[in-house]
Amino acid sequence: MNPSKHNAWGLFNLGAAATIWGSTFVVSRCALASVSFLHLVILRFACSTALFMVLFLVQRPRLPHGREWWLYLGSATSGYVLSIPFQFLGTSLTSAHIGSIVTCATPLAMVVLAGLFLYERIRVRDICAIVIALAGVTLISLEGLSHSPGASPLRWLEGIAALVAAAVTWAFYSLFLRLITRKQSSLTATGISNGLGFFILLPLFIPRGGNVIATVATHPVLVTAIAYLAVISTFLGFYLWTLGLEQVTSVSASSLMFFCQPLAGTVLGMLVLHEHVTAQTIIGSGLILTGLLVSMNGSHMNTL
Repeated sequence: MNPSKHNAWGLFNLGAAATIWGSTFVVSRCALASVSFLHLVILRFACSTALFMVLFLVQRPRLPHGREWWLYLGSATSGYVLSIPFQFLGTSLTSAHIGSIVTCATPLAMVVLAGLFLYERIRVRDICAIVIALAGVTLISLEGLSHSPGASPLRWLEGIAALVAAAVTWAFYSLFLRLITRKQSSLTATGISNGLGFFILLPLFIPRGGNVIATVATHPVLVTAIAYLAVISTFLGFYLWTLGLEQVTSVSASSLMFFCQPLAGTVLGMLVLHEHVTAQTIIGSGLILTGLLVSMNGSHMNTL
């Protein structure tokens, strides 16, 4: 495939994954009303791990060996054991809108990490594009903040700290996946990281697992939410994100696609939750799209 088209498909896959994750905020808010954030994460990863195991039995991919396991341990710990639980915890303590704005610090961390560990040049275009998109995300998030329910200062600060931790650990996850996919397929990288993360978290689920499963079984809506989080958000979303990182030419340039997450959350909130769309939301969405165009043009020139 032409390098420029290959890079474009990578950006598309990253944007699709981030869009899927934007819908996760809406679904998880419904599910968190019935189960704790940690139990929801473990149930989500249990279902997605089962799906990956079926695929591995059919395709029988090459398993990692030697020091490659350390990279997988790093990706599993940063992405599955830390980032996603932190995201759910922060969202439950604050709101979905605040979760969108704070976790969008991830691209900033990705640019810095790519420069430090992958020796990618941090261009002025990358910084400008991220600043433009971040301004748009801020406008959209502040619109939601003005309608968010009140919370105690300590609880609010704990939620913000958890969301910041989710953003930073997700940047590390993307870095580990970038290194792994130099030798492994994106499917193998995603599946093994998912499985390792699940088995690391599993001991935390066992003490109250029976009660949690009984609660889920009596709530069909909760079953549907967990199925969506496992199949769409985890299985498909993580696979597309890993595939995109494998296809693009620059982690720094591609990181801006992460801003599709709050944009998708806003649109879905309007369509599903019937949220009122104001001029502030429209302007913020326009800034995000402008930042995406700046990043894609820069990435295309870099590929050429």
